Amino acid sequence: MLHLIYGRAGSGKTTYLQELCLRSARERPEMPLYYIVPEQYSFETERAMLHLLGPKDAQKVHVLSFSRMAEEVFRRFGGAAGRRLEAGGRCIFMSLALEQVKEHLKFYRRKAETTDMISMLLAISEELKLCAVRPETLGETAASLPEGTLRRKMKELSLILGAYDALVAESCVDPLEDLTRVQEPILVHGFFRDSLILVDAFTSFTVQEYGILRLMMKQAADIHITLCADSPQDPENGVGLFSLVQRTGVRLKNTARENDVPVAAPVILPPSVRFRSEALRALEESAYRPSKRTYEGAAEVTVYRAADLYDEAEFVAASIRNLVMEEGYHYGDFTIIARHPEEYASMLEESMAAREIPLFMDDPRPVESEPLMRLVLSALQAIRWGWRTEEISLLMKTGLTPLTEAQIANLENYAFLWTITGEEWLSPWNMHPRGFEAEMTEEDTKRLQELEECRKLLIRPLQVLEKILRRGTGEECAAAVFALLESWKVSLHLKEMAARLEEAARPDLAERQLRSWDLLMEVLDQCALVMKEFSPGIARFSEILRLVIASGTLSSIPQGLDQVTVGGADRMRPVSPKVVFLLGARQGEFPAAAGSGGIFSGLERQELIRLGLPLNETLEGTAVQERFLAYTALSSPSEKLFISYPGGRNAGQGAGGEPSSLILEAEAVLPNLRHYSAESLPPLYFANAEAPAFHAAARSFGRGTVYSATLAQCFQEKAEYEERLAALKRAANASPEVFRTPELAEKLFGKSMNLSATQIETYHLCRFQYFCRYGLHAKERRAASMDALEYGSLMHYLLEKAFREVGAETILHMEAATLEETVRGLLNRYGEEKLGGMAQKSARFHWMMERLVKSAAVIIAHIARELSQSLFVPVEYELSVGKEGIPPLTIPLPNGGSVQVEGKIDRVDLFEKNGKTYLRVVDYKTGKKDFRLSDVVYGVNMQMLVYLAALAESGNGRYGGEAVPAGILYMPATDPRVTADRNLSPEKALAEQEKSLRMKGLLIDDPEVLSAMEPDGYGTYIPVMMKNGAPSRRDSVVTQREMEKILRYIRKTVGEMARELQGGRVEALPLKGGYDACAWCPYRAVCGHEEEDPGRETEKWDRSAVLKFLCGEDEED
Repeated sequence: MLHLIYGRAGSGKTTYLQELCLRSARERPEMPLYYIVPEQYSFETERAMLHLLGPKDAQKVHVLSFSRMAEEVFRRFGGAAGRRLEAGGRCIFMSLALEQVKEHLKFYRRKAETTDMISMLLAISEELKLCAVRPETLGETAASLPEGTLRRKMKELSLILGAYDALVAESCVDPLEDLTRVQEPILVHGFFRDSLILVDAFTSFTVQEYGILRLMMKQAADIHITLCADSPQDPENGVGLFSLVQRTGVRLKNTARENDVPVAAPVILPPSVRFRSEALRALEESAYRPSKRTYEGAAEVTVYRAADLYDEAEFVAASIRNLVMEEGYHYGDFTIIARHPEEYASMLEESMAAREIPLFMDDPRPVESEPLMRLVLSALQAIRWGWRTEEISLLMKTGLTPLTEAQIANLENYAFLWTITGEEWLSPWNMHPRGFEAEMTEEDTKRLQELEECRKLLIRPLQVLEKILRRGTGEECAAAVFALLESWKVSLHLKEMAARLEEAARPDLAERQLRSWDLLMEVLDQCALVMKEFSPGIARFSEILRLVIASGTLSSIPQGLDQVTVGGADRMRPVSPKVVFLLGARQGEFPAAAGSGGIFSGLERQELIRLGLPLNETLEGTAVQERFLAYTALSSPSEKLFISYPGGRNAGQGAGGEPSSLILEAEAVLPNLRHYSAESLPPLYFANAEAPAFHAAARSFGRGTVYSATLAQCFQEKAEYEERLAALKRAANASPEVFRTPELAEKLFGKSMNLSATQIETYHLCRFQYFCRYGLHAKERRAASMDALEYGSLMHYLLEKAFREVGAETILHMEAATLEETVRGLLNRYGEEKLGGMAQKSARFHWMMERLVKSAAVIIAHIARELSQSLFVPVEYELSVGKEGIPPLTIPLPNGGSVQVEGKIDRVDLFEKNGKTYLRVVDYKTGKKDFRLSDVVYGVNMQMLVYLAALAESGNGRYGGEAVPAGILYMPATDPRVTADRNLSPEKALAEQEKSLRMKGLLIDDPEVLSAMEPDGYGTYIPVMMKNGAPSRRDSVVTQREMEKILRYIRKTVGEMARELQGGRVEALPLKGGYDACAWCPYRAVCGHEEEDPGRETEKWDRSAVLKFLCGEDEED
């Protein structure tokens, strides 16, 4: 006999069946008893039976889902022999089926090889099997349709799915057809004969399940089925809240009558047994109903408008913590329900962990992002896409190769240094491990050997795999992937990773790593089985394996009993939760908007149902289903309900953050419903555990309120927070970090220092940048490419060799072609000495070098013309300051140490007159360089003046006579571009070119010296034009006495810098104004300096003010 039990949510339907169970177990112990529930509810139902009946009687109850029932029948009577088809195997078979029939496809041909198409086909195949619709039925239905899109779809689907089923049948048993196959042994052996069957928690059944239910009704003594509805009648004709369930009831009664099974009078349970709150009772009674009973009280129901998903997760975790602390709840009393729980997974895990709340995510997670899967997929992608460094880096970073972290970093850095990609990974590495360097030291050779060993350890197993993938069968390819894992000892590394996760108190993640190995082995087995004789090739095998892995999921196993449970509204059945949180109650998301995604559109589905195909719901039916899910979620708690939605600007996708019908229905029933947001809750609401309390303290630090002071006080007594509180104080006061004691700074930087001009410039641009680069030696990576820095080195080399070896006079009389050939020869020498040879360089590199030949020839010719007319003669090229050349600029320090400035001067020119030796320093600049004397005030742009000071100190002994600093000049060494103009004569073009190459700098105001530099006084080469025997402008000249005082100021500035470093002055106070020290700084992520924070502001200075500052009050123009 069929018994239908109707009752709304919370009416006690499950309790009713459990009492039947108890009576039957005691009164008719010999009667077989089956309790049928959805798969995800079986564990909780078994636990309830154990609690209700005790261990002995609980064994009499067979708690089964439909699939587990089929397994039990097959186990007893046979019928399921053969290899079981897994999700991965389905993907492979569908891919092979499409390959097999694609020549016969027209409508789906273009999409035949896309992963989206395979996913959609698998979805419709599963639906058709559950609805017991064969592929040939699709073809028959297509014949009855008029010409058009739907007819073409149906014919081709019949062809594809027919090929798919045929391929599966050859080697596998499809579990999706278990409920169809199992009906025969149930019928033949009378599996349910004279039994009591209880069916609970279903809202509808598939065609396959109705076939099982028909046999149950015919064989069982009694079958009791619960239905969540208020009555058997459907007064709303299919669009009411319970219409879907009521339709199920009608179909069950019709099935019983068609098979001569008596139907008992329906049992209608009284409502609202579950609820301890009148507000929750009213909500269950009226939500999603045409007429509503309002209730004024609403203390047990709360709505929270979150800024985003992170805020929503924080609210949930804080609320749970508060309820546990203040009202005595246990973690097991809470359930969190979302329509798409995967969107909240990481946020909830983080928020719960911060409050030490145990959490169980009852939701299968995709495995594609697990390290093991990333390793395999990246390895295949690396081979498929020609050994791109991106994929190779990804597989190394999984931590599952034989390489250590240091070895991985070294390989990555070398690949970055030499921009290695493609087949360069397959050839031995012989480039210098430090980039463009001439000398290969013993240490460099050793490092290169280590890199090469690591490369071979990583790449050689991949090359073996590639060879097999090119021509091997699917079975051989799968075996080759396994061999790759074995050669890298991946299983051992995976166990070590799991052990580390266990030690880090993450047993859930440790378990996932170990289970991912088992899942991958199943995937490879499926590949070997399904593609045994098929040779897919690299691309096909890679894509199929990616698709198979993407279809895999891992469900979590509860790590304890008292924990908060999170799950999806469509698959979760909370077991008597006292408090429920409904997340994501945003319009179009929960309830979900009915969509027409998939093979068939909504209208097409309606048409096929009209033609008799028992497909799943239409869009209207889906909307009813979603409304019913929302109702059951609203009705699940017994004591408290929290509904939240992300409604802020950062809420992500959705309908503008508008609340969904979940909230609108609650508002309609409970007019006094409480609404909250982060701003309306007391600040301490979220600061209810140590980690979030410290975050709150950080956000409010230094505001001068009782709240901020109280929070800060809580952590001032904890030694482990001392450093973090000090950082907060610095941030609140916008005071950069400095060394705590000068002794530490002196220990780092030394009692005496060796500095370069670049270091001096860096320090004065930003002290913290100096600390990172030269104190910590944290230098950014630089590729060995022809960038601005390397271009500068190359130009310096060409200029030095051209004038040292060839000479200005010879160059002056060279033809343009001869000069270019000379430059080309020098450039090739540079390539052999510094760039590791030119033979292996790319075509683009050679094109760049040819352009550089022409630019360099123009610059060299210009410099030759400048030297030929000047009385200043070059006497030094690439002169070292501090090593093999002249002594360094040395400045004594108060602590007994000294600072020495070293470097290299591009060119030193000399002019002798009246027993005096005038020295000028020339620097070749490949970048833009404007010399402003005011820069010296702030300690920048001092390089050439530093060198001039060093030269002035040692010039007497080196060059004879009295050494007099004549000045500094910056010689442009970049391609002089002249704007194209058809009317521009060659003479004018040359003049424009010369103008762009005019030097800049600072010279002494001595007419004889200036005339020696440029006799005609036109200012063609130097930044001074003479008029009536004197400079026409004084921007670039100073008196000899002023020059001497400026050089003294340089010495003083360098000494102050050294003393500041030894005193620990490394705060992030960047130079602002005319300079932007932060623009290209690689340390911005760690300095903590914000744009609005204070810095060292530069001002505009006129010439007299600058000289007064640099030279002292007594100095006049």
